[in-house]
Amino acid sequence: MDQNFAQGTNQSLEQTHILSPQHLQALKALQAPVMELSGSFADVLAENPLITTADDDSDYEDEADLKTDDVPVQDDAPVENLDENRLDYDEELARILEGDDDWASVRQDDGDDAPDSEAEKRREYMFNSVAQEISLQDTLMEQLNTEDCTPAVRRAAEEVIGNIDDDGFFRSVPAEIAQSVPCSLETAEAALRLVQTFDPPGIGASSLPECLLIQLERAGKKTERMSEFVTRHLDDLEHNRLPKIAKDMGMTVPEVKAMADELRRTCDPRPAASIAQSRTEYCPVEVTVERSGDEYTVSPNREYEPRFLIPNRYMKMLDDPLTDQETRDYILKNLKSLMEIRKALADRESTIVRIARVIADQQHDFFEKGPEYLRPMTMRDVADRLGVHETTVSRAIANKYMATPAGTFRFRDFFTGGYQNTDGEDVSSSAVKEYIREAVKNENPAHPLSDQKIAEDLKKKGLDVARRTVAKYREELGIPSSQGRKQYT
Repeated sequence: MDQNFAQGTNQSLEQTHILSPQHLQALKALQAPVMELSGSFADVLAENPLITTADDDSDYEDEADLKTDDVPVQDDAPVENLDENRLDYDEELARILEGDDDWASVRQDDGDDAPDSEAEKRREYMFNSVAQEISLQDTLMEQLNTEDCTPAVRRAAEEVIGNIDDDGFFRSVPAEIAQSVPCSLETAEAALRLVQTFDPPGIGASSLPECLLIQLERAGKKTERMSEFVTRHLDDLEHNRLPKIAKDMGMTVPEVKAMADELRRTCDPRPAASIAQSRTEYCPVEVTVERSGDEYTVSPNREYEPRFLIPNRYMKMLDDPLTDQETRDYILKNLKSLMEIRKALADRESTIVRIARVIADQQHDFFEKGPEYLRPMTMRDVADRLGVHETTVSRAIANKYMATPAGTFRFRDFFTGGYQNTDGEDVSSSAVKEYIREAVKNENPAHPLSDQKIAEDLKKKGLDVARRTVAKYREELGIPSSQGRKQYT
């Protein structure tokens, strides 16, 4: 038998589902956090230049802005076809706007399109503040600009600054700087030494010991014994092996503890972290959960949601019987795309609000009593309740926040596995973590609780949690082992 024929008979038909561009756009909008919504429609806006946003700075008042290459206009439209064109237009417009109860909101007046309201002022302040954030590199460049150094060192220093990470560490070597600039190795080393004199102290170090030694020297506390402590015993210090350090250095444990305390007071292991933490991070909430009697209500937050509009003068062209059919079709195409954007935004809001309502219904005790009362809930649970796919829930909660009576939380914080206690009650893994946190907080520092002891205490409360699971949760909480928490006197 012919081999090609045999292969052909083994082929099977496979049904595939191809998503429409509108569906793909809706999925992109669903996954985007509110601050990135405008960007999620960038492709649509590029193809439909008549659509703008309420925050757009472009001037739409002059009819000269409507260029012929943007919207084809013919001055000699046939007058005898006006009634027929008008009828076709009215039918098309009615079809596009069918079911839309807020038609006026798609039209943008040619006057002031930035209403003087408190909401607008907050939006403007927030966006301006984000744009004016000063990075670590900006801070270091400002200091470099005040230095009296040769042009060659300055260029090399700029390259050094570009290779410093957010924690303040230099993530290259002088030889690579010299090759990149280019300059001599001596110049690159001089540039690195210069940057290491900048604030915050410890900036530009290549390792943690070097970072700490730079800070100690700047503080006038770099003694021979402290240098030995930093260069040889940081690992022992991290694991709280104070007796070993005392033995190696010929000191008592209290003396080692005092030296460690002095190091912690003087030095920052991440010298640039303070700059990163000082920046204002905006996490606009998607919804607000509020108590209303015995229930919790969910309301969407539209304050930062982009508002897409079509300038009013283009809509007036549709009302003008002298507008030719090609121009009408072009405006209607943009209008149809605008309505698709509005539908994607409405569907996005509806999905997020529905998920938030499920969370609010499930987490009454969490809102009223605290984190240890968080009930276990999975994305599959929510998807089944709403009749949607689990991936829809996953997209909808990605990088989203909600305001609640207990504070602001990520949507994802409410999705957690759990356990069932001996009374048949569901207990979330977050609640177990909260118990571990509180147990460690209240332990005797001289005799800290082991993972096994915490597991035994949880079992007494009706929760069968394995020791290795306790260790896993403890590490996720950033809590050291019992050896690392032990305090020596």
